[in-house]
Amino acid sequence: MKHRVQIFLIVLAAAFIGFAGMASAHVIVTPSSVGVASFQTFSVSVPTEKDVPTVSLKLVMPDGLNEVVPTVKQGWQITTKKNGDQITEIDWTGGSIPVGLRDDFTFNAQAPPNPTQLHWKAYQTYADGSVVSWDAKPNGSDDATGNQGPYSITEVVNDLTPAKTAASNSNGPYILSTAALALAIVALVKSFSRPSK
Repeated sequence: MKHRVQIFLIVLAAAFIGFAGMASAHVIVTPSSVGVASFQTFSVSVPTEKDVPTVSLKLVMPDGLNEVVPTVKQGWQITTKKNGDQITEIDWTGGSIPVGLRDDFTFNAQAPPNPTQLHWKAYQTYADGSVVSWDAKPNGSDDATGNQGPYSITEVVNDLTPAKTAASNSNGPYILSTAALALAIVALVKSFSRPSK
C-alpha cells in the first residue's frame, strides 16, 4: 500500500508540473470578458520561455477598440501605429524580460459598442532574433509550438454576470485541462483504494 501511495504522489506531482509549464508558456491578454462600450485596462502577460531574454512585444489591436492609450512602462519604449485616428498596433521595445521570468504590459481602451470577440494577436521577439507568433486560432487544447501559439480572446458582452464571465473565459483550454487532471486523479485514487488481491 505504501508503494502505491508513493507512485500516486509521483504521478500527481508530475501532472501538476506539466500543467503549470503548459499554462505559463502563453502570452495572454486579460480580462477574458468586458462589457459593451466599457472603458477597461487590459493587461498582456508575457513569459520568457527560451534561454534568452524577451526584448520586444508587438500587439495588434482588434477591430472595434476605441480610445487606446498605452501605459508608461519603465525601461521600455512604446510606439504605436495608426489608421487615421485609430491605434492599430502597440510596440514595446528596448527592455528585457530575463529567462524564466514574466512581465505585464498594460493599456486602456474602450470596448466595442456591440457584443463580439476580441482576438489578440501578439508577436514576442527574443534577444537571438527569434519571434514567437501568438496568432494561431485556439483549438481547445494546448497548441503552442516553438514559434507559434494561440491568441487570447476577450468576449465583449451585454452584461457581466458570473455565469457569462465563466463561460467566456479565454483560458478555456486550461480549465478543460484542469478538469481532465482532476478526473485522472479521481481514477488513480479509486484504483489505489481497491483491496489488493
